[in-house]
Amino acid sequence: MKIRAGFVSNSSSTSFLILAADDLTRENFFQLMGVSPKSPLAGIFRELHEALIDGAESPVDLRDIDESIPVTEWLDGFRGEISPRMVEKLQDAKKRGLKVYYGHLDSESSQTETFFCCDSFEAENEKFYLNALECAW
Repeated sequence: MKIRAGFVSNSSSTSFLILAADDLTRENFFQLMGVSPKSPLAGIFRELHEALIDGAESPVDLRDIDESIPVTEWLDGFRGEISPRMVEKLQDAKKRGLKVYYGHLDSESSQTETFFCCDSFEAENEKFYLNALECAW
């Protein structure tokens, strides 16, 4: 058996999908996450918002998607499988004319991203749906 005494790193990433009626402003994001801008945790959520914006691909406007194209092809090139539950969410988002942002957080980018890559989370309000369930769609 070999034991390594030096620094060991194991990177991680978490995929995310955001369905949005409005732009992903910081104010809208704080409302989604239930965080006050005056909260002691506001800095962490500012960094998470920036990481989501930086990690997102260009939004896909579902109104521009041809009805004949299967939902699973809407996010062409996206890593991983999309679960039946997420297919339903996407179909509903298309009916509502929402935008879809998708991308990933990377544990090697910042402490905030590392923290959120170590957990799965989901949030929803009347304007947004955020799914970051570790590629478990």
